[in-house]
Amino acid sequence: MPSSAEKSTLYQVVANEIAEDIQSGVYPSGQKVLSVRKLSKQRGVSISTVTQAYALLEDQGFLIARPQAGYFVREGANEPIEPPPMSPGSEPTICCKSDMIQQMLAHCNRPDMVNLGAAIPDLHFVPAKALQTYIQKVTRFNTREVFSYQFTPGHEPLRAQIAQRMRYSNVRCSAEDIIVTNGCSEALNIALRATTKAGDIVAVESPCYYGFYQLADVLGLKLIEIPTDPVEGIGFEALKLALQQWDVKAVALTCRHSNPTGASIPLFKQKQIYQLCKVYDVPIIEDDIYGDLGFAGEKTHTMKALDVDGRVIYCSSFSKTIAPGLRVGWTIPGRYREKLEWLQTFNTFSAASISQFALSAYLEGGHYDRHLRTVQEAYQENLNNFKQTIKCNFPDGTLISEPRGGFILWICLPEKVRVVELQERALHEGITIVPGEVFSGTDHFRNYLRISCAVPWNDDVKNAIRLLGKMACEMAQ
Repeated sequence: MPSSAEKSTLYQVVANEIAEDIQSGVYPSGQKVLSVRKLSKQRGVSISTVTQAYALLEDQGFLIARPQAGYFVREGANEPIEPPPMSPGSEPTICCKSDMIQQMLAHCNRPDMVNLGAAIPDLHFVPAKALQTYIQKVTRFNTREVFSYQFTPGHEPLRAQIAQRMRYSNVRCSAEDIIVTNGCSEALNIALRATTKAGDIVAVESPCYYGFYQLADVLGLKLIEIPTDPVEGIGFEALKLALQQWDVKAVALTCRHSNPTGASIPLFKQKQIYQLCKVYDVPIIEDDIYGDLGFAGEKTHTMKALDVDGRVIYCSSFSKTIAPGLRVGWTIPGRYREKLEWLQTFNTFSAASISQFALSAYLEGGHYDRHLRTVQEAYQENLNNFKQTIKCNFPDGTLISEPRGGFILWICLPEKVRVVELQERALHEGITIVPGEVFSGTDHFRNYLRISCAVPWNDDVKNAIRLLGKMACEMAQ
């Protein structure tokens, strides 16, 4: 976990301010920036601080150093990063890409690999010491409870803590409205099982979280992919057309920082979608697993906050924000509560008791908000570092998403680049990535990849991105 001192180091502050000046055109491409000595005097900081700031900007691709001449703005540094285009959709299909997904997951925890694939926070971003303290406490003082089952709907004090936190998302609920689950995956699983049966059609974003394809395969569901904007999310008109044309039994979407595009659906469009689903009496399954990872100043909304008739089944977890290994998620199922409770009871009973007690104590101790501020800043800085390095090293024409939260990037490469082949080459070099094909039942995303930025920014990561860029450039020729 980065400390407060690390996340607000003075040279990084100076570097960020200069980067903003470059991106806004204060310093055009090719122009020389202030000398180290002049900037030191202007900002009232040490020469060492400016030297570190310029080295970071050079590393990120904003500046280039010329011997005996100083630092200059690199060509193209002012050009805005362009997001991928609106995605196409598809008719209802049964899709199984489990082999590709299993191959990706098989390598993600290997210590000898640079994991840019699976969207799993590195231990660096996990509040491990605090969690260890609380795990020790609950096993000592709540021995009987933590070594017994916590049956559905889960540990009541934890549900009460979650209900309080949901007020930050403008969702009014009580502990009685919440079911604790084995991560967000179980919440999505029982939500789909409660609203569909084998052969039914579910509308999803395109691209969408690959877990939906795994679940759909297991449950025998057909997914209809709705054209999706990588900035503003699922297309309203396309969804409306799908509901008119097909007997859609559920709509699954993410309103905040979608995986893999990073899109966030504006409030006005959320209201349109909610009313549309109300007209067709279709339940909405909202996956909000990245909802708490919005960056400072970003105002986002959940669909659940609009829910007045219980049709939204809200699903989330602490896997992306606190620790994936705890396997604690939750759902606010609205009108489907009784059915989801029944499904979980005869599926897993509930999440692990130790995890529930430890998380409840951690949240009650007031640590979560401080932790969130730390990781939000760290992920935002990481995304900036990744984007600039990709921009400088990947083939011309590469398009990069601009998420306002979370820690993943959705990247569109030139059409000649087949990312499955790039993945194979990367594995041989000790790098994991995820090809875009696993996020769709179609072949629309053969030249796309998703990169996870939830790893500490260091030379190994930087060199891995440069090597990926080199291989992609070779394939694009």
